[in-house]
Amino acid sequence: MPDRNTPMYARILADIRGEIAAGTLALGDRLPPEAALCERYGVSRMTVRHAVDGLVAAGLLKRRRGVGTFVSRTKTERVASRLLGFREDALAHGLTPTTEVLSAATEALGAEDGAILDLPAATRVLRVRRRRSTGGEAIGLNTVVLVPPFATLLREIDFSGSLYTAVAEALGAEVAGASQTVEAVVADASTVTMLQVPDGTALLRVTRATYLEDGRTLGLTRTLYRGDRYFLSLQLERGEPRPP
Repeated sequence: MPDRNTPMYARILADIRGEIAAGTLALGDRLPPEAALCERYGVSRMTVRHAVDGLVAAGLLKRRRGVGTFVSRTKTERVASRLLGFREDALAHGLTPTTEVLSAATEALGAEDGAILDLPAATRVLRVRRRRSTGGEAIGLNTVVLVPPFATLLREIDFSGSLYTAVAEALGAEVAGASQTVEAVVADASTVTMLQVPDGTALLRVTRATYLEDGRTLGLTRTLYRGDRYFLSLQLERGEPRPP
């Protein structure tokens, strides 16, 4: 739940999002009028409107002129065809993002990540584990893996903010590209505890190998998103097959 330092609009946003997730507000249901929400929370129309705007931007609510505001989706859309960091994506949907750094340590890369990055499993990397939240609610666990020389060069950057912004500021080079895989997994015991979700909760595991504009490999990120909060969308175009 949001703490007392969370802005009131974000608390309202989180409450409504929670009602949608729980089914109290189902797909197609009409949101209570602004006046009723103002009375419920003891706030101004501007504050209520700010919260509702965030849910409209996230695609969970839709306004119908002269009729009201209705639940249009039960999950937040993440557009997988654009290279956005978590903070950029959350802000684009009108949400309030926060990141908690859980650990940071130099470790061996490991076989699975080594295969993705085409590096020996024994390569020493900086591994940073983070919990991501919107509106005070934990929605994902993120692991950042930085390979040499960036494991050393970027060790002191602020991992509680945007990784892409911090990298650009420290190196003077943008994260310009990525290769990404998405798979469905089930939350293990550790994830259940960290995200406060029931056993067996479905998750989206998004693994992204990232590259700088000069072509160098920065590393990878792996994020476990709550399946009841996020879905991924892609915009595809059909064209003539390219020759091999």
